[in-house]
Amino acid sequence: MVQGRGKRKCEWDPPPENFKCLNANAVVKQNDAKIGWGVVARCKEGKLRGAWAGCEGRNGVPAVEEARAIRKALMFAKMNGWRNIIIQSNCKRIIDQIREGNLNDHLAGAVLFDILVISKDFSSCLFSFIKREGNNVCHHLIKFALNLVSEIAWMDSFPSWLISLAKDDVGAFAPDL
Repeated sequence: MVQGRGKRKCEWDPPPENFKCLNANAVVKQNDAKIGWGVVARCKEGKLRGAWAGCEGRNGVPAVEEARAIRKALMFAKMNGWRNIIIQSNCKRIIDQIREGNLNDHLAGAVLFDILVISKDFSSCLFSFIKREGNNVCHHLIKFALNLVSEIAWMDSFPSWLISLAKDDVGAFAPDL
């Protein structure tokens, strides 16, 4: 079920009980021919439940890369067996297209189609626009990702800088070091 959430947010918004919130983000560095992406998953208490990041050596189109990051978030949620999820992104254009079921984007249409198909595999799948300030942890994660040579994933233990950002972001009770 694809639904939207109400108002625009300037801070990270904890999901309801039994939901995971996945923040997705991407960056394109045209001068370096690099794209970086990141996904951060948290529960209602703000605890980190997963973080994934990667870097690819190629040029990209920002909106398409944002859509690809959302698709990656959906795939991670599916691989982890999460049934109720909220995907947050700071790319309003892509979030609006997903909510409207608009596949007419000549650049991102195929990725948007994948997103709509994958989202049907969940009991509840919501898409929410969040301003960059509310996507802070993921924003820092993609900066980190630009230095990676392969994908990285954390599920049980997280780097201290990521835990610190999560705590600052929501005043959350992130996992102990």
